[in-house]
Amino acid sequence: MVLVWIGIAVGILLLIILIVKATKTHSHEVVGIDMYCRKCGIKTNGLKCPRCEKTTQSFGV
Repeated sequence: MVLVWIGIAVGILLLIILIVKATKTHSHEVVGIDMYCRKCGIKTNGLKCPRCEKTTQSFGV
């Protein structure tokens, strides 16, 4: 019976934490990805920056 009460308390605590996080998150922020490169500032839409990426694959040539 004590384990049931502990489980309920943990569940309520997690629910409160998730509600607080949901209310503090901006409405347009879907996923925490960067839309712009941190180094040069061009728009990358969350992908690797083609300007700042040092390693280019040349297929062994």
